[in-house]
Amino acid sequence: MTKKPKKKVKLHIKWKGLFLIVFITLLFFLVGYSFLHLPVKRILILGNEKIKEYEIIEIAGLKEFPTMNKYSIRTLENNIRKLDLVSKVKVKKSIFGKITIEMEEARVLFYNRNHSSYVLSNGKETIHGNFHGIPFLISEVKNDVYERLIKELSEVKTETLSLISEIEYSPSRSGEVVLDDTRFLLRMNDGNQVYINLLHMDRLDMYALTYTTLMEKGTLYLDSDNNSAWFRKFGE
Repeated sequence: MTKKPKKKVKLHIKWKGLFLIVFITLLFFLVGYSFLHLPVKRILILGNEKIKEYEIIEIAGLKEFPTMNKYSIRTLENNIRKLDLVSKVKVKKSIFGKITIEMEEARVLFYNRNHSSYVLSNGKETIHGNFHGIPFLISEVKNDVYERLIKELSEVKTETLSLISEIEYSPSRSGEVVLDDTRFLLRMNDGNQVYINLLHMDRLDMYALTYTTLMEKGTLYLDSDNNSAWFRKFGE
C-alpha cells in the first residue's frame, strides 16, 4: 500500500525536471537567436591615435551596422590588421549589440628615402600619412641588417628618434676589410654626429642626457665593444 504513492511522487518529479530542462533549452535558443540577429548598435574603439575611427569601422566591415553574427571576431580582427599602422587588435562583442575594438598602433620609426615610404615598428612600410619628427634613412642597407635595424629601433624611445635627422649606413673598415657591417652614422638635429651599431643601439637613449653636456659640436662614438663612449669635436 505504501509503494504506490512513492511512484507517483517520483513520476511527478521526473516530469517537472524534464519541463525545466526544455524551458532552459528554449530560453537559451531564443537568447542566442536574438543575439545573432541583433544589429550592431554601438562601436567603441580604444587605443587609436593616428588611425581615424572611420577607417577602422570601414575596413572592419561595420560601416552599415550589420547584424552581430555577420562577421566573426576573428574575421573582424583580420580585417582591421590590414591597416598598416595596426600592431595589435582585439575585438569583443556584447549581447546588447556593442562591439569593442581594442588596438595598439605601430610606431613610425623613420622615412626610407630610397623606398619613398615610412617604416613602422611592426615591420611594415606605408606610403600613406604625413609624419613629422622622424629621421630619414638616406642610404641602401643590406637586407639582413635592414631587418635588424627596424627591430632595434623599435626599442628606442620615440623622443630619442625625434632628435635624429638622418641615418646613414656606414660599416667600419680597415682598408678593404669590413670590421663591422652593422654600424650607422646618425646626424642629429643639434648638429652633432653619432656612430652606433646594432649591438649597442640601446645606448642611443643616453644621447638625450649626453648632448646637453657637450660644449662643442662633434662626433660621439657609441659603437665601442666596451662600455665606454668617446667624443671628438669637429676639426680635431
